[in-house]
Amino acid sequence: MFLRLLILALLSLPVIAKPTPLLPSQVVVVYNSNLEKSRELAEFYALNRSIPASNLIGLEVTEKATIDRSTYEATIRKPLVEKFTAKQWWEIGKDDNGVSSPRETKIRCLVLIKGMPLRISRAPIPAGEDAKTRQFNTQNEASVDSELSLMGVSDYPLGGFIPNPCFNKEISAATNPAKFMLMVGRLDANTFEHCNRIILDSLDTEKEGLWGITYLDLYQKGGNYKLGDDWIEAIAKASMNSATPTIVDRMSNTFVTNYPMKKAALYFGWYTQHRNGPFLNKDMRFQKGAIAVHLHSFSAAQLLNPAKNWSVGLIDRGAAATLGNVWEPYLGATHQFHIFYKRLLQGYSLVEASYMSINVLSWQGIVIGDPLYTPYKTTTVTLSNMKSDRDFKLIRYAQTKFSDPKERLIELLKAAEKTKSGIVYEMIGFHSLEAGQNEQAIKGFNRAKELFTDPADKLRQDLHLVELERRRKDITAAITILKKAKTTYQEIPEISAIDGLLTILDPPAPPATKRRK
Repeated sequence: MFLRLLILALLSLPVIAKPTPLLPSQVVVVYNSNLEKSRELAEFYALNRSIPASNLIGLEVTEKATIDRSTYEATIRKPLVEKFTAKQWWEIGKDDNGVSSPRETKIRCLVLIKGMPLRISRAPIPAGEDAKTRQFNTQNEASVDSELSLMGVSDYPLGGFIPNPCFNKEISAATNPAKFMLMVGRLDANTFEHCNRIILDSLDTEKEGLWGITYLDLYQKGGNYKLGDDWIEAIAKASMNSATPTIVDRMSNTFVTNYPMKKAALYFGWYTQHRNGPFLNKDMRFQKGAIAVHLHSFSAAQLLNPAKNWSVGLIDRGAAATLGNVWEPYLGATHQFHIFYKRLLQGYSLVEASYMSINVLSWQGIVIGDPLYTPYKTTTVTLSNMKSDRDFKLIRYAQTKFSDPKERLIELLKAAEKTKSGIVYEMIGFHSLEAGQNEQAIKGFNRAKELFTDPADKLRQDLHLVELERRRKDITAAITILKKAKTTYQEIPEISAIDGLLTILDPPAPPATKRRK
């Protein structure tokens, strides 16, 4: 039985210290042959990643994002299975129950190109399927991507999900012994121009490294939602430990409208239905190669309108990669952000980190970006390579050179003064705030404010001070800071952040009710 084979695979997965990179020959690129731009993008990607031209497959499919199960079977899964068989990319075998699945395979990753359908809609459960053994047994809707990860397996249950043998493992896709599954990524966005940018940004970032600020936005609702906050808390710790400037919003609301989110290399947050906060600022742009993810049940329900949902909106603001859900997945069956981030730091590719961080297949998740993108392929810092992203590299360099935290802080402060670095002081300030060292935090924010030249960066230091007062429950002091800042930053779009916080902390009195005559 297929599930028995899967459990055996789960038990047999070894742990590998260093990732073995996916080879271009192990990647197949799938595009919509009815759409010329889809073919051109597939060829552009294959050329830049040295994927053999023989590994490109064009399918005659609809341009519609949502298709039914029969259309998926007839126009996507069946033609791909035939292609894989004809090209001898895999060896199919059967178990004692007649279930067939790949025993050996030369291909480990599928890349779906913009123009390929996104979602499979719900259909009636086939008669005779054992509903008692399946959780969510009436749900057979899925992302095309997640369903294709099992495209070589016959007769697995379509209701509910299938356990993912790669979940929380430290093993590369190239050497994964679970030969019956594929890892599926998607090069997609609201425009083909963004797709081209994703490819080029990913390649550039692998050479230079991913540098910038980590922004994290907790939900703080407790109860069943605590799980998602725990994932983000783990990222906060890992990001700070990796000597990355990290800013955490611990309030129950998301980052306020037009929050000055500058130099953002990483963003993880939740939970509103549509793009909001900093991303409403039309001038907001992520750092090149940024990873940005917002947790919501329908974050990737569509990929054409950046103002709706989240995944496409983050790509539209310059991110190179994101994760999302096309239908309701339920929190426990979404990508677990902390595992995803940890695997990226360990040097795994985007598609590998994605599949290592989700515990289910045949479900709702997708990963958008260059599947082969390895953002932390380059992490070594020397004094000779600090011409670009100097301040961020300076922080990483100090961590590697000075093991004692007190000595490291002293040297960082010296370097910050010498280079006049607001970024270094801001990092010291916020990391001190997280450690409960309020006086050191205040000194860091105030000095950063003096050194920054961009008014939006200066405003962000005031907002950090507001955060500090909110944590100390001194709302009066927080309001005083905001009102002073409002007179200072009247000319920049980010002033909306002040208005948003004032509305929360100092809400206007309700309008007087008229007396009835």
